Amino acid sequence: MKNKLTLGKTFFVLIVAAFTTGMGNGSVFGAAVMCAVGRGPYDNWGGWGAEAFDPSTFSGFVDWMMLVFGLAFAIITGLAMSKHGEIESRGDNTAW
Repeated sequence: MKNKLTLGKTFFVLIVAAFTTGMGNGSVFGAAVMCAVGRGPYDNWGGWGAEAFDPSTFSGFVDWMMLVFGLAFAIITGLAMSKHGEIESRGDNTAW
């Protein structure tokens, strides 16, 4: 049997569901870091144009954490779906 969970079939699930879930986790992480260390080292909050993605600003740090966590979660989910497809294609129920 063939692995039916290819990247082409899972692409939109990974981009929409997994990436946005990871971005939500990244925003919580960024907010928790800001609560822990405070806004002291940030002179500018960022938020407009290119400053929104400048990691030396408050908003830029959180935005970068959202992108990093989103990408990481999408990659992890893609690898898990691929492995699940391989196990399903073999018909092997003993792998778990």
